[in-house]
Amino acid sequence: MKRRPQSRNQAMPKIILQSNTPSELKARLAELDIAVPPRSEGRRNHHAERYCIAHLLATLPINRLSFPLTLTHTDRPDFVLDMPGGNVGIEHTKAVPENVAHADCLREREGLGPDVYFTPHAMPGEPPKTAVQLRSEIMADAPGCGWDGDSPEREWASAMAHYVREKIPKATADGFVRYPLNWLIVYDNWPLPAVDYTKAAAYLMPLLGEMGAFSVFDAVFVHDASRLCEFCADPIIHALVRPGSMR
Repeated sequence: MKRRPQSRNQAMPKIILQSNTPSELKARLAELDIAVPPRSEGRRNHHAERYCIAHLLATLPINRLSFPLTLTHTDRPDFVLDMPGGNVGIEHTKAVPENVAHADCLREREGLGPDVYFTPHAMPGEPPKTAVQLRSEIMADAPGCGWDGDSPEREWASAMAHYVREKIPKATADGFVRYPLNWLIVYDNWPLPAVDYTKAAAYLMPLLGEMGAFSVFDAVFVHDASRLCEFCADPIIHALVRPGSMR
């Protein structure tokens, strides 16, 4: 497949790993540095990107991959998975409220607030708050209105849909390279109490269909610290497999 030439402001492709067999893939993933530092200590996009792609490859059933494979860190999309069965372009995004991320950074850097605190409510796309506002909220640690019934699952679905929707125009813009398969992986860092992911995935699936996500991405993956939710036909909930502890 012919690729567009890179513009000067695009990052040069970098091979992350190469593997000839499933067992070699397990070893290469275990060797990757996928540490994500605290926000106050220099966390950058590439930290979350490497963390997510490593967990995706560790968790996917091995029959979804073909060998030999090469994973390359690129730009637009973020990764290319080169396999005999067909190349896959993989774009990454984070689902995290900017105000919560800023507040977490203040907690870490300035030692503000209690060690255990109430989970804040957040809205996708909400206006940014000043550091003064956030410091005040951190110290107040107000319990807020809480959640009831299936409100955590509906809020989760709405938040994940927001970040997928944001990626659609970017993935269809000039300069974004398309491949035989195109995936989106969303790192779920949305603040919520316990979520029933089977129910939440059922709420998210029609939202993805309505926005036309599957005309742009062949599959959408959402993962947090314990699960990888896959959206293509029917939602599939995978238990997250950590690199180095693969089946």
